[in-house]
Amino acid sequence: MRYDSRATLKEFDELMVNIRGKIPGPYAAFMKEKKAVICSGKLPEKTKWLLLLTAGVSQKCPVCIPRAVQHCLGSGWKEEEILEACMVAVLVGGSSVMTYVTLVEKAIEEFEDKK
Repeated sequence: MRYDSRATLKEFDELMVNIRGKIPGPYAAFMKEKKAVICSGKLPEKTKWLLLLTAGVSQKCPVCIPRAVQHCLGSGWKEEEILEACMVAVLVGGSSVMTYVTLVEKAIEEFEDKK
């Protein structure tokens, strides 16, 4: 299966430039809300990124997955912890979600190679 985490993120970021330019107010409001929700509160930011990853897997989002993997690795989560959490997403989303766990593993491999 061909999947390039870095290329996926690069293309998404390029496409979002156009959207941000067309609807700057709503885009800025979304980014402000995202930042407020992700920052540490009762739950540490590290945990929130792992939750975002499992949500991305269960929702089958090929863009959310590599972004969250980057943050999870940067926050100190280990590969085994990340993959174990993703198996919870499989329980929620069913066996078809397992396909997206393979994208998580590919992203981990890509981003760990650059460390």
